[in-house]
Amino acid sequence: MFLHCLPMMQLQLVLDDRPALLAEAHRRLLRRFGRQGPYFRLDPVSQLVLALLGGRTRGKISQAAFERLVLSFESWAAVRDAPLAQVHSLVSAVTFAEAKAPRLKQALAAITAGDDRPCLDHLACRTVSQSLVLLERLPGVGRKVAAATLNFSTLAKPALVIDTHHLRVLRCLGLVSPRTDLCKAYDTVVPLLPSCWDAEEISQHHHLVKRLGQEVCRHAAPRCDLCPLLELCPTGRRRIVAGGSQSAAWCVMEEGGRTRPGQRSRSF
Repeated sequence: MFLHCLPMMQLQLVLDDRPALLAEAHRRLLRRFGRQGPYFRLDPVSQLVLALLGGRTRGKISQAAFERLVLSFESWAAVRDAPLAQVHSLVSAVTFAEAKAPRLKQALAAITAGDDRPCLDHLACRTVSQSLVLLERLPGVGRKVAAATLNFSTLAKPALVIDTHHLRVLRCLGLVSPRTDLCKAYDTVVPLLPSCWDAEEISQHHHLVKRLGQEVCRHAAPRCDLCPLLELCPTGRRRIVAGGSQSAAWCVMEEGGRTRPGQRSRSF
């Protein structure tokens, strides 16, 4: 009877190798690109605003729109109370500005505290899961913006930001399925992160994977034969066999998309 049950027991003992795959990918990306940054941490409300502006927009464009708001108003409360047309004119260069401007004002109103000041300081004593739930109730805030607010700001919480570049790499590595969305990818990948990683290392991981997605694992023309993760990537190996990856020199992303020392890339 024991021998009869052995095959089923062996199946149940198969280990999940995804955490090891993710950790090895991180090690190889560090070796290729080095540590990213340094990055300046904004207060949580400022980071929320920047992340809201950054969706589907180049970092330098959303950064410029953010700076126009900062220079034009004395506080985020003033942005909240300003005429919509004025706010829209200042952020008009970002993608979907007509939707982002009212959502920005609505989000600032929703987080206004008793002293009439937009505030997210109360998230400091909340868990990451609790904070994500609270942030995702705000207009225009999904998992990517919520995670950026928690991880990139002075809150420095261990939340993983996953953008479209990051998601593409995860799909190619087989860490998530081809149809997985950003929210589901977060729920799948975060439990695989090394338990010893703090908020800074999780931020590093995001920027390393994002850089790979921008420069090598590109949507239109992936450079699989030059990818540091090729040995780990079933999608890349299939492309190489099929002759579907370009073999030209490794493409470096345009200078306008680079992050200057002391600033964080803001293209979400």
